[in-house]
Amino acid sequence: MTYVHVALFAWKSDVEQSDVDRVMAEVALLQDKVPGVIEIFAGENQSKYSEDYSHVVMVRAQSQAAIDAYRAHPDHVKAAAEIDTYELKSVGVDFSTSNDQGGDN
Repeated sequence: MTYVHVALFAWKSDVEQSDVDRVMAEVALLQDKVPGVIEIFAGENQSKYSEDYSHVVMVRAQSQAAIDAYRAHPDHVKAAAEIDTYELKSVGVDFSTSNDQGGDN
């Protein structure tokens, strides 16, 4: 089973792109810091259906406990606090999927 966390972000109009880029990079660096995290993608949303959600974070992990550890990691707590000051709105989704659905998990 693979566990996935996805977060979409829309930013306040006065937020600098350089600040968004920096905090997204900080989140991505958690991939090597949290046991059980398989990969983290953090970047710009390319979908024409984005509804102003310009950036996305996707975390794949071996367990829900690893997703919870990612959220509790001090570097994530720091980045999340900064994101909270930048975001206009956000949405998060957590789900699990079995490895036998044709992917390369």
